[in-house]
Amino acid sequence: MPPISDIRHVYDPGILRIMTSAFDKAWRHLPGRRQSSPGARRRLSLVIMRHVDRGEVDAGHLVDVALIDFLK
Repeated sequence: MPPISDIRHVYDPGILRIMTSAFDKAWRHLPGRRQSSPGARRRLSLVIMRHVDRGEVDAGHLVDVALIDFLK
């Protein structure tokens, strides 16, 4: 867990629901070998957070761009 001083964003409950939904859907679409790689859940989470921080809040599009970035 990062120190409190490293936390840069606070997300409102609506955005957290979108992020959670996008993560769950994207995770289900990942190939099994990608799901079992070390740090995969963390990496996918960070990819989703990066896109939300850049302004993406459409859940469907968030799933798509997260998968594309994760699978690069």
